[in-house]
Amino acid sequence: MKVKVVTKGEVHIVRIEGAIKSGDEYNLADRMEKYIKPGVAPKFIIDMKKVPFVNSAALGVFLNIFKHVENLNGRIVFAGLNADVENLMEITKLSSVFEIFRTVDEALESYDF
Repeated sequence: MKVKVVTKGEVHIVRIEGAIKSGDEYNLADRMEKYIKPGVAPKFIIDMKKVPFVNSAALGVFLNIFKHVENLNGRIVFAGLNADVENLMEITKLSSVFEIFRTVDEALESYDF
């Protein structure tokens, strides 16, 4: 799994490439935590266009980061999920917790600048 963070304005776009499997989720959390500052409402888009698989531990990490960001009055959204990952989000009911967009551009448009 590769992780690259690109910042557009105040929004951090976390581009993930490859399957998120055992051990990878902690690297992902560490990378994202670097962009969370005390007293600042973080804004993230998780670009999963190139993610074929997500394990349950990664879903837990996403939920923990979501709670952390929400406590800072920030926002985290997801974009580009393939059918399998989107189905997993639906089965686990996380699709009712996370905002999910088809593309990064649609997700970016959802932020007020």
